[in-house]
Amino acid sequence: MKLLAPLGLLGLIGIIILIIIYIIRPNFQQKAISSTYIWKLSLKYKKKRIPTSKLRNLLLILCQVLIIFLCAFLLSEPNKVLKEQTGEREIIAIIDSSASMRTKTDDYTRFERAAEKVLALSDEVFSEGGIVSVMVADKNPYYLVPRATAENGAIVEESVNKLVSDDKCSYGVSDIDGAVALCEDVLTENPDAQIYLFTDNRYSYVPSSIKVETILDDGEWNAGILNAYAEVEDNYFTFFAEVACYGRSSEIEVSLFVSGANATNKSDEGISVKITTLVNCPDGVPQTVVFRNEDNADSYLQVENELVVPIEKLSSYQRVWISVTDEDSFMDDNSYYVYGGQKEVLKVQYASSSPNTFPSSMVYVLKNYFAELWDIDFDEVKAGTEPATEGYDLYIFEHKMPKDLPTDGACLLINPNASPSGSGIAIGGETDFRGQLAMITEETTNAVLKGVDVSKIGISRYVKIDRYDSGYEQVLSCNGSPVLLMKNEGANKIAIMAFSFHYSNLSLLPEWPILMKNIINCFFPATVERNSFEVNEKVTLNARGEKLLVSGNIEAEFDTFPATLDLDLPGTYDLSQTTFFDKQISESIYVRIPAEESDIRAVKDAIAEPATVRDDVDFYYDLLVYFALALVVIELCEWFLQSRDGM
Repeated sequence: MKLLAPLGLLGLIGIIILIIIYIIRPNFQQKAISSTYIWKLSLKYKKKRIPTSKLRNLLLILCQVLIIFLCAFLLSEPNKVLKEQTGEREIIAIIDSSASMRTKTDDYTRFERAAEKVLALSDEVFSEGGIVSVMVADKNPYYLVPRATAENGAIVEESVNKLVSDDKCSYGVSDIDGAVALCEDVLTENPDAQIYLFTDNRYSYVPSSIKVETILDDGEWNAGILNAYAEVEDNYFTFFAEVACYGRSSEIEVSLFVSGANATNKSDEGISVKITTLVNCPDGVPQTVVFRNEDNADSYLQVENELVVPIEKLSSYQRVWISVTDEDSFMDDNSYYVYGGQKEVLKVQYASSSPNTFPSSMVYVLKNYFAELWDIDFDEVKAGTEPATEGYDLYIFEHKMPKDLPTDGACLLINPNASPSGSGIAIGGETDFRGQLAMITEETTNAVLKGVDVSKIGISRYVKIDRYDSGYEQVLSCNGSPVLLMKNEGANKIAIMAFSFHYSNLSLLPEWPILMKNIINCFFPATVERNSFEVNEKVTLNARGEKLLVSGNIEAEFDTFPATLDLDLPGTYDLSQTTFFDKQISESIYVRIPAEESDIRAVKDAIAEPATVRDDVDFYYDLLVYFALALVVIELCEWFLQSRDGM
C-alpha cells in the first residue's frame, strides 16, 4: 500500500489530543455515606457493573482512536500499488519555424541554431535512457518525431537535419499555443514530460512546465518594410511605405521604383520613375514614408513619424517596387511590390430606341463603384445610329433589339421587342395591368439577387416570353411568366429583363443598382478581391475562362471555380487566363511577410499553460472506499457504546 498524500498522517496528532482530553477531564468524587442501607445497596450494584463499565470505557477509547486513525488515512489517499512508474526522462522539443527565425548571423539562421540545440538536447536525454519528441511549430504544428528512444535516436537526427536542409522554416507566424496544446498528446502518456521551446521570441510569462531556449544574437538587427499601398488623391496616386528598424536606430535608404507610369493600357510601356530618400528610424518606432504628388506635397497635414517626399503626377502605374538597401540580419522584408495601378478596361455600350437616364446613369454609378477593379469605358449610341455588335465587353439593348446578338461580350436585353438570333428566346405579346403594379416572384437563389428585396419590385406591363432554351435560369416571374432570365454558360452570357423602366418602380429603388452590380459580378467575376495579401492567407480565385494559370512563386493551374490558393511563400504571384471571349488577361498579386515577424526582438505576452492530465489508474488502486467503510462501522460501534450509558 502507498499513501499518495502522506501529509494527511498529521491527523494522527488527534490521538494525542484525545489522550490529553481523557487525562484532564474531571472524575466523579467518592464520598462516605452514613446510611448503611444505601451503602450496601451501592456496593451491590458496584460489584455487578464496575467490570462492564470499565470494558465499555476501554472500547469507547479504542473506537475513538480508530476513528482518528482512519480519518488520517483517508486524508493520506491510501492506494494499492499495481506497478511502479518509470523514472526515465522525457522531453518534447518544439522548434519555432516563424519567419523571424530566418534571421542570420554569419550566414547562419536562428532556425539552424535551434535545430542544433535540439540535437544536442536529444543526445543528452538518450544518454540517460530517456524519450524525445520533436515538434515543428508552423501555422499548423506537427510532430516531426513522436516519442523516440535511444534505440531509434538516429531518426531524430536524420529528421531534424532534413528539416533544415529542406528549408522548412516558414515565412509566416507560427502557432506556438497550438504547438503547446499538441504536446498534450504526450503529456497524457507521461505527465512528467518536460517541454522545451526553441524560439527567438521572449515572453513575459512562461509556465513552469515549459522551458524557453531563446535563440538570439546581440548583433542582429533588421530594417524592413512593414506595409506599402497606393491611394488616389485628387486623381493622382500617392504611395505609402511603412518602414521600421529593430535592434538599433538607423538612418535607412528607402527607394521607390515605378514601372509603366501614366500608361494608357497594359500594353503601353509608359514611363519609369525612381526616387530615393533617407529615413531616420529610431529603434522599434515605425515610420511612414509618403510619396505624394508634388503639387500637393505640402497641402496635406503631416503627422508625427511621417516623411512626405514629392513625386511627379502619376495617374496610373503597372508596378511599384519599394526597397530598403541596408544590409541587415533579416533580408526577406527589404522589398515590397504594389500592384493594381493599371485597371482592365471594361467597354460598355448602351443602345435604345427610346433612351432614358436609368441605364446610362447606373453605368456611371457602377463606374465609381468598380473604380478599384475596372476602368469602365461607356458609350451611348445616339438615336438613329445602328449599335455596334462587336468590340465591347457588355452590350445593353433596350426596346429595339439587333438582328444578331454580339458574340464577343455579355448582353443585357431590356424590354425586348424581338427575338434576336442567338438569344434562344421567343417573344410573344405584352401583358398590361393598366397602371396597376403587379408584384413579382423570386424563382431561384441566383447570385444576381444577392441583397435584392424582390418584394419591393412591381411592374404594370411586361413582355411575355413564350419560350426560352434550357440554358436559361428563370430568376423572377410575374403570374408564372418569366420577367428576368439569366444565362451564364461559357461565352453565352445573357440577361433578359422582360419589362420597361417606364412600367416598373425598379428604377426608383436601391434594388436597381444592386441588381446591376450583381449582373456585372456574375458575368465578369474578379479574379482576386485585392492585390496584396499576407503569408498563410487563403485567396479565392475566379476566372472568366476555362482555366487560370498561376506562376511566379509556384506553378499551378485551376479549372474549377471558385478555387482556393494557399499563399505560403512571399513574393509576386502572376495570374493569367484567356476569357471565353478570347481576351487575354493578366494580373499580379503580392504576398508579404507578416509585419510582426519583422520585429526580430519581439517580446510576447505569455505562453498558454498546457493541460496536464495525470491518470493514475494504471499504477494505483484506490483503497479510499474500504477505509471509508471501516470508518462508518467504527462510528456505529462508538455510537452504540455511547448509547449504553447505563451498563
